[in-house]
Amino acid sequence: MKLIDFIRINNITICFIIAGMIVVQSCSLKPKIDSSNPQNAINTIELLRNDHRNKDISNDDYYLFLTYAIFSPQSLPLNYQGTVGPKDGTPVIIEVKRAFHTLTPDSQKIIRQWIRPLPKKPQKRKP
Repeated sequence: MKLIDFIRINNITICFIIAGMIVVQSCSLKPKIDSSNPQNAINTIELLRNDHRNKDISNDDYYLFLTYAIFSPQSLPLNYQGTVGPKDGTPVIIEVKRAFHTLTPDSQKIIRQWIRPLPKKPQKRKP
């Protein structure tokens, strides 16, 4: 084996070793969540969905609180203040838009401050 071939083989091996070490190191550096801090432990959207499913909150409160969770988290009651995932916004807005016409006028007025344009009232199909 020539010296140049030996160096090429060892350089590739060293590159793989370094790349492997970088991958292992980056996987081990995940941020740690402090479970003693309730802000990190509560996912607001999931908590609202669970309470709505269990009928602990009304439809109006549920959709109003979902809107607050995305646009004005400080407006939520203290027991619902927590984190919202980075990809929770669009599905929540779509959910609120679909239920908009089932809400009371007061709730609709509040939601209109953040979500526009809202869909028109659905028309009944003629048979």
